[in-house]
Amino acid sequence: MKSIKRYEGINVVPFIDVLLVLLAIVFVISNFIALGKIDVKLPTSSTKEAIKDVKHNIVITENSELYVNDALVDREEFKRRLFEFSKDDVITIVSDKKALYEDFIFVVDVLKERGLEKISMATKR
Repeated sequence: MKSIKRYEGINVVPFIDVLLVLLAIVFVISNFIALGKIDVKLPTSSTKEAIKDVKHNIVITENSELYVNDALVDREEFKRRLFEFSKDDVITIVSDKKALYEDFIFVVDVLKERGLEKISMATKR
């Protein structure tokens, strides 16, 4: 009879694979959290005025995504979220310079329909 050689120990290769995947996930998430913002390239402006007491921000990305106070929403949810806003709230629109003009007009139009008139636009100088 042949003797069967037994290996004592634990195979750590699958464990290392799982750890590497988890490490990659942590790096991706921590990079987004460290930036703490949505990637938007602002258009430039020659004038600059600081707006105080901004209560809400609306972000329009290059890919036509809408964010209300850093939460991704679709167009219907966007309309519903505006009912939470007060007419005295200052709202800043942050639009990517490559965003569609149609998306910008949609946002402004819905704000005006709700009677929200205190609107500012973010630009870089």
